[in-house]
Amino acid sequence: MAEQYVKNQHYIAQCLLKFFANSKDQVFEALVESGKVYSTNYKNSMVERFTYEHPALERNIVEKYFHKIESYIGDAVQRIIDTIEKHEIGECPFSEVKKALSQYMREFIIFYYRSGALLTEFEFERKIKADRVFVMLKKVMNSPYIRELSKTVINYYNFSVIKSENNEFILSDQYLASVALGIKNRFFNISNRHIGLRDMMLLIPLSGKYYAVFSNGFTPKYILSNKVNILNQFQVDEINEAIINNSYTKCISYRQDSLQRILIKFEYKSPSATMAGGNGIHMGTTLKKEVFFFIRDKKAWKLITEIAPYEWDRYKNIGRNDSCPCKSSKKYKNCCSDALCIAMKIIAPFAAKQQFPFAQIDKAKDTVSVDTVIEMPIYEYSGI
Repeated sequence: MAEQYVKNQHYIAQCLLKFFANSKDQVFEALVESGKVYSTNYKNSMVERFTYEHPALERNIVEKYFHKIESYIGDAVQRIIDTIEKHEIGECPFSEVKKALSQYMREFIIFYYRSGALLTEFEFERKIKADRVFVMLKKVMNSPYIRELSKTVINYYNFSVIKSENNEFILSDQYLASVALGIKNRFFNISNRHIGLRDMMLLIPLSGKYYAVFSNGFTPKYILSNKVNILNQFQVDEINEAIINNSYTKCISYRQDSLQRILIKFEYKSPSATMAGGNGIHMGTTLKKEVFFFIRDKKAWKLITEIAPYEWDRYKNIGRNDSCPCKSSKKYKNCCSDALCIAMKIIAPFAAKQQFPFAQIDKAKDTVSVDTVIEMPIYEYSGI
């Protein structure tokens, strides 16, 4: 009998999607750019025809590789959730939760690199869409790098769990969600979106109720290390805003209302963005789509990526108590003051020369070239 050819291939594994489904195996799925929300069986979600196929590869060979991991990772996630619930009723210490999760960190990172969002980014690196599979395989098969990346997150990041008692967390088509906790060191064109670097928060989806959180830097006050943090609806929405802005095409949720509330916060950006130079002309250097948690950093990033530095002149001679030039109706000191200060420190010295200084930076400043990133353990250059 001929071997079955899997045409519809999931870029987020079914064994993970089921933890966001209801008792009837249904999830609510959203097309993030159009805002359309609909119900579907989780087995039909986060799927694309021939996702991992390429004429140069043996039929289904990539799908078979991922299937081996999927054969045990679903049960592993269930054990992690069971351990969290045991901790909540006092049957085990919180350290057991981290222990249960840490042994599968490499698999979580592999699932991140195979995700739909990363495949979208890889398309921008190749002229032929199918060639994105080769970019993905290069990442997934780099075992030493993934191993060191996993060790860095486990050993150098704080760990916690966040909980939505009403199953309101969403899941993006990037699988893992990363959030910058500061704008420093965000000028890399690398595909791990700063996992392993300082001042970032990594969100690992377990279910609509639980996310695991690894972080370095100042997290929101409601996320405390070494405990299960129960979030209110406002806090859940803040986390979901970060998650949905890691998406490119879709996200899903156990609940329709949580999706609809957060879709209005989605901002579509290309995987590649260019930075405005000193004369207002956009430079060719690309910046990854970035997600920041704190308003100050979001504003600074917008100043750097969307507003040409010569337009910053409108902020000159503005008193701290004057109305902010961005027309927010707030005082300058309560609006763009800190963000502009951050942006100017980063880019102003280079804007006049029309140079982009971040492609190759001194290791002493906690940054390295893209090529070096792939070759050395993360913790050796991250400054953690």
